[in-house]
Amino acid sequence: MWVRLNDVWSEAIHDRQYPDAAKRLLGEMLATTALIANNIKHDGGVTLHAVGDGPIKTAFAECQGQQALRGIIRLNEDEPLSIRDDMNFKELIGTSRMALTMQFKTGESYQGLVSTEHEMLEQTMEHYFENSEQLNTAFALNAEEETVTGCFLQRLPSTDLASDMSLAHDEAEWLRLVSLFRTIRPGELGSKGVEGVLRDLFPNDSIRLDQPKPIRFECSCDRDRCSTALQTISSDELREWADEDGGIQVTCEFCGSRYSYLKDEIRTEFNP
Repeated sequence: MWVRLNDVWSEAIHDRQYPDAAKRLLGEMLATTALIANNIKHDGGVTLHAVGDGPIKTAFAECQGQQALRGIIRLNEDEPLSIRDDMNFKELIGTSRMALTMQFKTGESYQGLVSTEHEMLEQTMEHYFENSEQLNTAFALNAEEETVTGCFLQRLPSTDLASDMSLAHDEAEWLRLVSLFRTIRPGELGSKGVEGVLRDLFPNDSIRLDQPKPIRFECSCDRDRCSTALQTISSDELREWADEDGGIQVTCEFCGSRYSYLKDEIRTEFNP
């Protein structure tokens, strides 16, 4: 599976004053959620959410319907350690909790807890799939100034009632492919096309590429969702804010959309 984000990446970080290391992590998480969402092939959503005590307080990426991406980074203002460009995933997040959530259109959801003991996001996700899903997986991620690229391999199950010889052959083939996959360099991943990279990595294997699918930046915010969020705040407090400022304006942290409520609207829409 392969994903490359250009316009989506530009929109995700538009007007964001993120340090370079934080932008890189957001790009890697967006690519990861897109890869996972398209691999499991369902029309729901996939989110990857980390909360920690490092320089980054929250990192969130979401892919809805396999094609709509959005994400956000929140910095930890109380963390005295400044963010350096060379910081890895573990250093940025610190002691953290991370969850991979899949939401299905049926209303059901599945959440898996992701161990954050590894230095790189690639290693973190490989460990999760191997230990929680019992799936051998290899990730490669690269986030640059204008492009984010992600690629991963996942081992398919052996055929039912496979012989010991077939199982041994499948194991050897997986190890061969992974060892070749590990030779890819981050700069090469971001600069070359998918076919060129695959032919360089696997010159002796047949390669078949499916038709690519478009991916877009899209936020699920709207006025109704905003109103629902405001309803969690007491009516008295809302009215106090509205009286002070002549109304209330709510800005979406993901896309920057603004939703304005006049003072009279606050009084009529949000009754006690």
